[in-house]
Amino acid sequence: MRIGIIAAMEKEIKKYQEIYDLKKINEIFDIYEGKFQNKIILLCVCGIGKVNAAATTQHFIDQYQVDCIINSGCAGSLIESVKVLDTIIASYVTYHDFTPIRVMKECVPQHGRIQPDQKLTEMTINILKKQKTNYQLGGICSGDCFVTSSKKRDQIYQETSCLAVDMESASIGHIATKNKVPFIIIRSISDFADGVTEQEEKAANISAFIVQELVSNL
Repeated sequence: MRIGIIAAMEKEIKKYQEIYDLKKINEIFDIYEGKFQNKIILLCVCGIGKVNAAATTQHFIDQYQVDCIINSGCAGSLIESVKVLDTIIASYVTYHDFTPIRVMKECVPQHGRIQPDQKLTEMTINILKKQKTNYQLGGICSGDCFVTSSKKRDQIYQETSCLAVDMESASIGHIATKNKVPFIIIRSISDFADGVTEQEEKAANISAFIVQELVSNL
């Protein structure tokens, strides 16, 4: 089995480098390869933003024939009930900056609310229940901007009903779905999307531990 793991930033892959014996095999796309339980692990630092994420996802599929794609890392909370260091498992991904919405619904798979693989989602939720990790199942939205104000945060929530915001998830889900490759999005909360203190590395490590358990069960 060939498992593709995508993270946006270097700090989001530190834990994977400790867990797996990874060697860089592609300098242009920052791709690492390792083996775990007879599975091939392909890990990429895609860079921040939707285009970087989409390009990496398509490259993984075309050049490495991955059987599934896991996106892990940090996200900002959009509502008060989702706390810093909680984890969000995406029930759907969408864009918050693709307007007008009617065009997004016409041009994006599943009318703009792209659903991750059900089997991967169920497996991850079972892991989280056993670990007694704080998590919620809900929407994650993406856009090419840092959300650093409560006004913008609240606007995005009102428009999307998502629990968290990032800059890559929707693009990864979009490309994976177009190629019929199963995917899952696992994001741990680093901040309240308001420009105040962030805990990116702690959140990234939580997400990585969850992915480690998921990979062990695949």
